[in-house]
Amino acid sequence: MAAHNPGTGDRTKKDPSKGDLDKLQGTWVTFSLVNNGKTLVDEKTPPKEVPTSKLVYDGNKWMIKVGDKTVASGIFKIDASKKTKEIDILDESGMKNDQTKLGIYELTGDIYKYCLAPAGKPRPTEFTSNEASGHSLGVSKRATP
Repeated sequence: MAAHNPGTGDRTKKDPSKGDLDKLQGTWVTFSLVNNGKTLVDEKTPPKEVPTSKLVYDGNKWMIKVGDKTVASGIFKIDASKKTKEIDILDESGMKNDQTKLGIYELTGDIYKYCLAPAGKPRPTEFTSNEASGHSLGVSKRATP
């Protein structure tokens, strides 16, 4: 007769958010960025004479770095159980407030795609950034060490 261990049941279920949280860890180099319908960075429009913008995820913290300088940071939360995966970008407090940006994301290998609404606006439902939407659509590639 097999022994029954009631404490292992929950651990055998996969948590998609935990898997994506692990995959997001590290540094991502922005190679495409469209804000409010305007292309800021793409293959044809490289950043102008400025250091490359990078996203860094460490645990549940995010940072935006330009060169070696951190220009913004905070806490993030993801929900990978949704059909379109969700990300909430919060300030340092980690609490939802008038600065919280709601978004969606997709991870495919070493490519991270996201679309964020402006603070206080509803979460985007698709990966687009049309003029007057206020949405930021970014694509980043995992930085190689």
